[in-house]
Amino acid sequence: DGGNPELKPFRANAFDLAYEKYFGTKAYIGAAAFYKELKTYIYEQNFVTDFAGLINPVTGVANPAGTLGKFKAPLNGTGGNISGFELSASLPFNLITPMLDGFGVIASYADTSSKIRPQGPGTTMPLPGLSKHVSGLTVYYEKNGFSARVAQRSRSEYVGEVSGFGADRELVFIKPEKAVDLQVGYEFNTGMYKGLSLLLQVNNVNNAPYARYTDTPDTPKEYNTYGRTVLFGANYKF
Repeated sequence: DGGNPELKPFRANAFDLAYEKYFGTKAYIGAAAFYKELKTYIYEQNFVTDFAGLINPVTGVANPAGTLGKFKAPLNGTGGNISGFELSASLPFNLITPMLDGFGVIASYADTSSKIRPQGPGTTMPLPGLSKHVSGLTVYYEKNGFSARVAQRSRSEYVGEVSGFGADRELVFIKPEKAVDLQVGYEFNTGMYKGLSLLLQVNNVNNAPYARYTDTPDTPKEYNTYGRTVLFGANYKF
Protein backbone atom coordinates (compact mmCIF):
# COMPACT_ATOMS: atom_id res chain seq x y z
CA ASP A 1 0.00 0.00 0.00
CA GLY A 2 1.06 3.56 -0.59
CA GLY A 3 -0.08 7.13 -1.05
CA ASN A 4 -0.46 9.51 -3.96
CA PRO A 5 1.00 13.03 -3.56
CA GLU A 6 -0.90 14.23 -6.63
CA LEU A 7 -4.31 13.13 -5.29
CA LYS A 8 -7.07 15.74 -5.57
CA PRO A 9 -9.97 15.99 -3.06
CA PHE A 10 -13.59 15.19 -3.83
CA ARG A 11 -15.04 18.03 -5.92
CA ALA A 12 -18.64 18.35 -7.06
CA ASN A 13 -21.21 20.82 -8.31
CA ALA A 14 -24.34 20.32 -6.21
CA PHE A 15 -27.94 21.49 -6.49
CA ASP A 16 -30.58 20.99 -3.79
CA LEU A 17 -34.23 21.99 -3.70
CA ALA A 18 -36.67 21.39 -0.81
CA TYR A 19 -40.25 22.30 0.03
CA GLU A 20 -41.94 21.91 3.43
CA LYS A 21 -45.46 22.68 4.54
CA TYR A 22 -46.47 22.62 8.22
CA PHE A 23 -49.95 22.16 9.68
CA GLY A 24 -50.36 23.09 13.33
CA THR A 25 -47.52 21.94 15.61
CA LYS A 26 -47.01 18.29 14.54
CA ALA A 27 -48.17 17.76 10.98
CA TYR A 28 -46.07 18.45 7.91
CA ILE A 29 -45.29 17.28 4.39
CA GLY A 30 -41.95 17.66 2.70
CA ALA A 31 -40.33 17.01 -0.65
CA ALA A 32 -36.69 17.40 -1.60
CA ALA A 33 -34.57 16.76 -4.68
CA PHE A 34 -30.84 16.88 -5.23
CA TYR A 35 -28.28 16.54 -8.00
CA LYS A 36 -24.52 16.25 -7.52
CA GLU A 37 -22.11 16.21 -10.45
CA LEU A 38 -18.73 14.91 -9.36
CA LYS A 39 -15.70 16.43 -11.04
CA THR A 40 -13.25 14.28 -9.10
CA TYR A 41 -13.63 11.41 -6.68
CA ILE A 42 -11.23 8.99 -5.00
CA TYR A 43 -10.94 5.25 -5.52
CA GLU A 44 -8.27 2.62 -4.85
CA GLN A 45 -6.42 0.81 -7.62
CA ASN A 46 -4.08 -2.19 -7.64
CA PHE A 47 -1.04 -1.96 -9.93
CA VAL A 48 1.55 -4.49 -10.98
CA THR A 49 4.77 -2.76 -9.97
CA ASP A 50 8.45 -3.60 -10.39
CA PHE A 51 10.12 -3.58 -6.97
CA ALA A 52 13.61 -4.15 -8.36
CA GLY A 53 16.29 -2.77 -6.08
CA LEU A 54 14.18 -3.05 -2.91
CA ILE A 55 15.39 -5.38 -0.16
CA ASN A 56 13.13 -7.63 1.91
CA PRO A 57 13.46 -6.20 5.47
CA VAL A 58 13.04 -9.69 6.98
CA THR A 59 15.53 -11.69 4.91
CA GLY A 60 17.87 -8.84 3.96
CA VAL A 61 17.88 -9.92 0.31
CA ALA A 62 15.75 -9.28 -2.74
CA ASN A 63 12.75 -11.51 -3.38
CA PRO A 64 14.10 -14.60 -5.17
CA ALA A 65 10.74 -15.28 -6.80
CA GLY A 66 10.91 -12.07 -8.85
CA THR A 67 10.59 -8.31 -8.54
CA LEU A 68 6.99 -7.82 -9.70
CA GLY A 69 4.26 -7.37 -7.11
CA LYS A 70 1.00 -5.62 -6.30
CA PHE A 71 0.92 -2.00 -5.21
CA LYS A 72 -2.35 -0.37 -4.05
CA ALA A 73 -2.77 3.41 -4.05
CA PRO A 74 -5.62 5.96 -4.21
CA LEU A 75 -6.37 7.57 -7.57
CA ASN A 76 -8.79 10.18 -8.87
CA GLY A 77 -11.79 9.18 -10.92
CA THR A 78 -13.51 11.79 -13.07
CA GLY A 79 -17.14 12.39 -13.90
CA GLY A 80 -20.28 10.72 -12.67
CA ASN A 81 -23.35 12.02 -10.92
CA ILE A 82 -25.74 11.10 -8.14
CA SER A 83 -29.31 12.35 -7.95
CA GLY A 84 -32.56 11.59 -6.21
CA PHE A 85 -35.59 12.79 -4.32
CA GLU A 86 -37.13 12.29 -0.88
CA LEU A 87 -40.73 12.50 0.33
CA SER A 88 -41.68 12.73 3.98
CA ALA A 89 -44.81 13.36 6.02
CA SER A 90 -46.11 13.41 9.59
CA LEU A 91 -49.85 13.22 10.15
CA PRO A 92 -51.61 13.18 13.54
CA PHE A 93 -55.01 11.62 12.89
CA ASN A 94 -56.84 14.15 15.06
CA LEU A 95 -56.61 16.46 12.05
CA ILE A 96 -58.98 14.05 10.33
CA THR A 97 -61.35 13.41 13.22
CA PRO A 98 -61.17 14.04 17.02
CA MET A 99 -62.12 10.38 17.55
CA LEU A 100 -58.58 9.40 16.49
CA ASP A 101 -56.82 11.77 18.87
CA GLY A 102 -53.43 10.34 19.88
CA PHE A 103 -52.99 8.24 16.74
CA GLY A 104 -50.66 9.27 13.95
CA VAL A 105 -48.29 8.18 11.21
CA ILE A 106 -44.82 9.22 10.06
CA ALA A 107 -43.61 8.14 6.63
CA SER A 108 -40.60 8.73 4.38
CA TYR A 109 -39.36 7.49 1.02
CA ALA A 110 -36.12 8.17 -0.86
CA ASP A 111 -35.14 7.25 -4.41
CA THR A 112 -31.49 7.69 -5.40
CA SER A 113 -29.63 6.95 -8.63
CA SER A 114 -25.87 7.04 -9.15
CA LYS A 115 -23.57 6.81 -12.15
CA ILE A 116 -20.43 7.06 -10.04
CA ARG A 117 -18.01 4.15 -10.37
CA PRO A 118 -15.97 4.12 -7.15
CA GLN A 119 -13.61 1.41 -8.42
CA GLY A 120 -12.52 3.51 -11.35
CA PRO A 121 -13.37 3.98 -15.04
CA GLY A 122 -14.63 0.93 -16.91
CA THR A 123 -16.05 -0.81 -13.81
CA THR A 124 -19.70 -1.48 -12.97
CA MET A 125 -19.68 -1.74 -9.16
CA PRO A 126 -22.03 0.91 -7.68
CA LEU A 127 -21.35 3.07 -4.64
CA PRO A 128 -21.04 0.98 -1.45
CA GLY A 129 -23.91 1.50 0.98
CA LEU A 130 -26.23 3.06 -1.59
CA SER A 131 -29.74 1.58 -1.93
CA LYS A 132 -31.88 2.96 -4.72
CA HIS A 133 -35.04 2.69 -2.60
CA VAL A 134 -35.20 3.45 1.13
CA SER A 135 -38.43 3.84 3.09
CA GLY A 136 -39.71 4.11 6.61
CA LEU A 137 -43.18 3.93 8.12
CA THR A 138 -44.16 4.50 11.75
CA VAL A 139 -47.65 4.20 13.21
CA TYR A 140 -48.02 5.50 16.76
CA TYR A 141 -50.37 6.23 19.63
CA GLU A 142 -49.51 8.78 22.33
CA LYS A 143 -52.03 9.94 24.92
CA ASN A 144 -52.52 10.14 28.69
CA GLY A 145 -49.01 8.91 29.39
CA PHE A 146 -49.31 5.81 27.22
CA SER A 147 -47.30 5.45 24.01
CA ALA A 148 -46.98 2.72 21.41
CA ARG A 149 -45.09 2.65 18.12
CA VAL A 150 -44.67 0.16 15.31
CA ALA A 151 -42.00 1.05 12.76
CA GLN A 152 -40.94 -0.59 9.53
CA ARG A 153 -37.72 0.32 7.73
CA SER A 154 -36.73 -1.13 4.40
CA ARG A 155 -34.09 -0.70 1.74
CA SER A 156 -33.42 -2.26 -1.66
CA GLU A 157 -30.29 -4.25 -2.47
CA TYR A 158 -26.93 -2.54 -2.07
CA VAL A 159 -23.19 -3.11 -2.02
CA GLY A 160 -21.77 -3.58 1.47
CA GLU A 161 -18.20 -3.50 2.72
CA VAL A 162 -17.40 -6.38 5.08
CA SER A 163 -14.34 -8.08 6.54
CA GLY A 164 -13.12 -10.82 4.24
CA PHE A 165 -10.25 -13.30 4.30
CA GLY A 166 -7.32 -12.06 6.38
CA ALA A 167 -9.44 -9.17 7.73
CA ASP A 168 -9.21 -7.39 4.37
CA ARG A 169 -12.19 -5.26 3.40
CA GLU A 170 -14.38 -6.95 0.80
CA LEU A 171 -17.26 -5.58 -1.29
CA VAL A 172 -20.34 -7.84 -1.52
CA PHE A 173 -23.91 -7.53 -2.74
CA ILE A 174 -26.53 -7.55 0.03
CA LYS A 175 -30.16 -8.46 -0.63
CA PRO A 176 -33.08 -6.13 0.22
CA GLU A 177 -33.81 -5.70 3.93
CA LYS A 178 -37.06 -5.03 5.78
CA ALA A 179 -37.16 -4.89 9.58
CA VAL A 180 -39.99 -4.14 12.01
CA ASP A 181 -39.49 -2.60 15.47
CA LEU A 182 -41.99 -2.25 18.32
CA GLN A 183 -42.00 0.13 21.28
CA VAL A 184 -44.47 0.46 24.18
CA GLY A 185 -44.17 2.86 27.09
CA TYR A 186 -46.06 4.42 29.97
CA GLU A 187 -45.35 7.52 32.06
CA PHE A 188 -47.04 8.04 35.42
CA ASN A 189 -48.26 11.64 35.59
CA THR A 190 -50.15 11.44 38.91
CA GLY A 191 -50.11 9.49 42.16
CA MET A 192 -47.27 8.05 44.17
CA TYR A 193 -45.40 6.89 41.03
CA LYS A 194 -45.42 10.31 39.37
CA GLY A 195 -42.17 10.84 37.48
CA LEU A 196 -41.70 7.14 36.73
CA SER A 197 -41.74 5.98 33.12
CA LEU A 198 -41.44 2.44 31.77
CA LEU A 199 -40.33 1.42 28.28
CA LEU A 200 -40.36 -1.89 26.38
CA GLN A 201 -38.67 -2.22 22.99
CA VAL A 202 -38.51 -5.18 20.62
CA ASN A 203 -36.14 -4.67 17.71
CA ASN A 204 -36.32 -6.78 14.54
CA VAL A 205 -39.67 -8.31 15.46
CA ASN A 206 -39.90 -10.14 12.14
CA ASN A 207 -36.36 -11.59 12.49
CA ALA A 208 -35.33 -10.15 9.12
CA PRO A 209 -32.50 -12.12 7.46
CA TYR A 210 -29.13 -10.76 6.43
CA ALA A 211 -28.33 -12.27 3.03
CA ARG A 212 -25.50 -11.52 0.64
CA TYR A 213 -24.40 -12.92 -2.71
CA THR A 214 -21.41 -12.68 -5.04
CA ASP A 215 -22.49 -11.13 -8.34
CA THR A 216 -26.09 -12.22 -9.00
CA PRO A 217 -28.95 -12.97 -6.55
CA ASP A 218 -28.93 -16.66 -7.49
CA THR A 219 -25.35 -17.11 -6.24
CA PRO A 220 -25.80 -16.82 -2.44
CA LYS A 221 -22.77 -16.39 -0.20
CA GLU A 222 -24.27 -15.92 3.28
CA TYR A 223 -27.69 -16.15 4.92
CA ASN A 224 -28.10 -15.38 8.60
CA THR A 225 -30.84 -14.48 11.04
CA TYR A 226 -29.89 -12.88 14.32
CA GLY A 227 -33.19 -13.03 16.20
CA ARG A 228 -34.95 -10.29 18.12
CA THR A 229 -33.59 -7.89 20.70
CA VAL A 230 -35.81 -7.15 23.71
CA LEU A 231 -35.04 -4.12 25.89
CA PHE A 232 -36.79 -2.98 29.04
CA GLY A 233 -36.05 0.27 30.81
CA ALA A 234 -37.27 2.46 33.64
CA ASN A 235 -36.65 6.14 34.24
CA TYR A 236 -37.52 8.23 37.26
CA LYS A 237 -37.48 12.02 37.39
CA PHE A 238 -37.74 13.95 40.67
